[in-house]
Amino acid sequence: MRRTDRWILALVLVLIDLVIFAIPLTGLFAAYILLFRPQWFRVWVEDLYRS
Repeated sequence: MRRTDRWILALVLVLIDLVIFAIPLTGLFAAYILLFRPQWFRVWVEDLYRS
């Protein structure tokens, strides 16, 4: 493997890492809650406020 190939591979790995971990997970989770209104979330909120 040439030196330039290693640099390109390292750069690709860093870019993939940035794309994967730059996804706003909190926003996606909030959108899921708003769109699908799962029953488990309502139960969790009720338990949270009850205690």
